[in-house]
Amino acid sequence: MSMNFAREQSLLRQKLQAKASPELAAASALAHGGTLTFLGATDADVAAAAATLASTYPAMGRAQMTAFVRTLWSSKFCELRSVGVQLLAGRAALLEPADLPLLEGFLQDHAPEPVLQQLAREVIGTLVAKNKKLWKDCNRYASGAHEGLRRAGVRATGLALASDAEAFPRFVELVTPLLAIADVALQTAIDDVLVAALELHGDAVRAFLQQHNRSVVLPKQKPKPKVTPVTAPVTAPVTATTPPPAPLARAVVEVQRTAKKPVAKPTAKAAPAVKAKAAKPVTQKPPEKKPAAKSKSAK
Repeated sequence: MSMNFAREQSLLRQKLQAKASPELAAASALAHGGTLTFLGATDADVAAAAATLASTYPAMGRAQMTAFVRTLWSSKFCELRSVGVQLLAGRAALLEPADLPLLEGFLQDHAPEPVLQQLAREVIGTLVAKNKKLWKDCNRYASGAHEGLRRAGVRATGLALASDAEAFPRFVELVTPLLAIADVALQTAIDDVLVAALELHGDAVRAFLQQHNRSVVLPKQKPKPKVTPVTAPVTAPVTATTPPPAPLARAVVEVQRTAKKPVAKPTAKAAPAVKAKAAKPVTQKPPEKKPAAKSKSAK
């Protein structure tokens, strides 16, 4: 989708103006001086407007995005500049080292501190994390006389420091000359980056703080989860009354039992059983009659 920069800028201003508060605009102008114009929109309204633009133009490329943000920045409205920085932060992966001069120009211009912080941390910081050669630009910012660039040079190292295990010596080289500068915002930026780097560079961060007597409240370390040692389950000995726990174990036990059984010696073949003859039925003979005894008279 093609994008008319002037039209989109006008619509964005109207949208934010409709929700703006004159009281908030006056308070913001008083706090930041008269170099910028404030519409009086809240941070939530600004974030919502940036999200709407990003969703309306999902295919917005690097060249189109940087050109549109340049248009928003040149408007001198603080809220429009903030929308532009949020667009850059949301698509910082599209940026290239060649975009650094444009971003550096934004840093040297006027904007509220939260806008400059996001520009340094999330936009330039993404570039530095992807391109180690840009550390030299961070050193250039940090060693210069411009306060905003000095702070940005420190903040821009945060993402690289939190993702690169070998980056801490470069950070120490960059910030050590800055420790003596009486700039509260600069010293706060250094401490913020140190705290963010604690997870990856814990020992080095603590050593640095102790060496330079810096009093920084560090977050409490999360206790490491206890690891319960995994031990093999104790298997009860297999006995005649204890069934084995698995089919394979049962097979092993059966083999063992078979091996322990005594082998029976071969014996002589038993004589075939003789079939008993069927017994004849026994018939009872009638008792024999004895002859009668002769009487004495017969003699």
